[in-house]
Order: sequence, then structure tokens, then C-alpha cells
Amino acid sequence: LTDAQITYKLHLCRHLNMTRIRLVWSKIWKVLSDFLVTVGCSQNLSIAIFALDSLRQLAMKFLEQEELANYKFQHEFMMPFAVVMRKNSAVEIRDLIIRCVSQMVLSRVNNVKSGWKIVFMVSGLLKMFLTFS
Repeated sequence: LTDAQITYKLHLCRHLNMTRIRLVWSKIWKVLSDFLVTVGCSQNLSIAIFALDSLRQLAMKFLEQEELANYKFQHEFMMPFAVVMRKNSAVEIRDLIIRCVSQMVLSRVNNVKSGWKIVFMVSGLLKMFLTFS
């Protein structure tokens, strides 16, 4: 598949499933997030960047929605950023993750609820990497 085909399929998947109940979408997201983590950890930087940009776009869409009480969906859909940050040692990828998370928080700060844990996790990983570099 080409990048354009993958992008189209991801956006189609998101668009067609955004209105599903959270329990159903959570099961879909488990498969999709595993795929995005795998691709985000690719040694090919352009492929990894593409995956993270797709993840950012999906996360921004989810942050437009209000998080339900006692539900941690933001935590789920932002977790791939932390996983890729931990597993991919490329400076360019880590920089992109920091920029993506920063953009999400700055543009949707009032909607962030359970996602804060991931924001702080990514920040902590950055501090750890900078300390040991």
C-alpha cells in the first residue's frame, strides 16, 4: 500500500467509526493503535513520521469530543505516543512526538482529561532521555 492509500484507509476508518459507542471504538482502537505503534517504531523515518502524523490527526479528532465521566479513552488513544517515545530512539521521532503532544494540549487544553497522564509520561521520558544523553 502507498502512503496515500494508508492515509485514506485510516481516515475512512476514523470517519466511519467515530460515532460508535466508546466500548466498540475501544476494541477497534486496540488494533489500530498497535498498528500505529509498530509503524511508528519503523527504522524508516518517513514511515514512522507518517504513522505519528496519522496518530496526531486521530487524537485531535478525539480531543474534540468530551470525555465521559469515569472513562479513560483519552489515555487509551494517546498511549501510542508514549510507547513510540519509549521504543524509538530516533531524535527526529522523539522531537515529533513532543511537538504533536504539545500541539494537542495547546489547541484542546479544556478538553484534556485522562490524557494528562500521557502528556506527563511523554514529558518524563523526554527528561529521562535528556538526562542520560
